[in-house]
Amino acid sequence: MTDSSVPSSRPRAERYRALVVGALRWVAVGAVLGTGVSLALLTIWSPKGATDTAFALGALVLGFGVTAWSSAVGLGRTIEGMQERLNVSSGWTEASAREAFFVLSWTGAGWVVAAALTSIALGV
Repeated sequence: MTDSSVPSSRPRAERYRALVVGALRWVAVGAVLGTGVSLALLTIWSPKGATDTAFALGALVLGFGVTAWSSAVGLGRTIEGMQERLNVSSGWTEASAREAFFVLSWTGAGWVVAAALTSIALGV
């Protein structure tokens, strides 16, 4: 569950709970990816090279997600208004963009943490 699927009529605590559960789910997915990529790269590089590369890839996902999410929040209504004015229907909405980049951001966060923990576990 992400921020766009939480109706505003629900109590605040319930909305926060839904966001936290959604974030934790995507952090777990990112952690699995970060660990998996770190271990897979061990077949190619040294432990330091593998975990450093996995960390960098996770940071790339996290950075892109946060940047794109903030752009969607800041420019979302403008983009929707422009689509309406030009009579263009691409199916893009601010809510769907926020949801997509929410997923990328939290997945990247889990990936980065898992890559760092894998590095520690390997003694790098």
